[in-house]
Amino acid sequence: MKIPHIVFVSVLLFVLAGSAPLLRAQDQTRSVQEELRRRSLYFGNVDGRDSAELQEATKRYQRRKGFEASGQADPTTLRSLGLIARGPNEPPPKELDWPAEPVLPSDEKLDAVALADSLSEETGIAPVSVVSEKVAKERGLTTKSRRKGSSAAPVIDETQVRAADSPFMTAEEIARFAKEYFRSRGSNDLKRQLRLYADKVDYYSNGKIDRRLIEQTLRRYHTRWPRRTYRIGDLTNYARVPDRGEIIITFPVTFTLRDGTRTVKGETENRLVISAATVDPRIVSISERRVRR
Repeated sequence: MKIPHIVFVSVLLFVLAGSAPLLRAQDQTRSVQEELRRRSLYFGNVDGRDSAELQEATKRYQRRKGFEASGQADPTTLRSLGLIARGPNEPPPKELDWPAEPVLPSDEKLDAVALADSLSEETGIAPVSVVSEKVAKERGLTTKSRRKGSSAAPVIDETQVRAADSPFMTAEEIARFAKEYFRSRGSNDLKRQLRLYADKVDYYSNGKIDRRLIEQTLRRYHTRWPRRTYRIGDLTNYARVPDRGEIIITFPVTFTLRDGTRTVKGETENRLVISAATVDPRIVSISERRVRR
């Protein structure tokens, strides 16, 4: 039985009409992916499909701009990305008047494999030796790519661990540690800053990152903002985690960043987790969030 031509055309038009909104949504999602990738926030496929990785990248961008971090590409976010125009009488989005590129270390989503490749080119250390097992599997890295001369990150000597009944760091030691950390961030002496990190650090919501990869991203950050000053405020929160030998501290920091032509000022709330039950305390986790005034 032949389907009449007019019926076939009607069905085709109906299907096309129904798929049009889906195609528009995919186009918009693809545009968001492209814009977030351009800002070093998204490293997934540009395929027009929503994903947990895209939502996390969107949240990171929203936090950078001072928006509500919903992870959804709402009209405010789309306008800020330049993907939809404002109406003639519509005010611009209320966002932080900061440069489009990452201002804070937490603004940038790190591509661990790209950093590992850069490290490998400089030192010969195999990328697979400095990324997590999960990332290595996802990106197709294998132990076969390990080169001669590669080595694992150094570990803290177990003989340095204090006795279980020894006290944690004193308040004065914590204050000195935090001040030294931000003094080191204000200098361009990478070794000074890196010696305060543990071998693996939960680094600004990027998951556990090898200290050698942190060095790679710090070099780029120092190049982007060569002049940096920090002033830390009073401790706002302090907690011990005796079973892990850790101290968690939270405090505000005011900062000024300069690159020769621009100056960016602001304030963040910072959270450090310190492995404090050794004679050589190290940062095992660090995070920050903007404070809007």
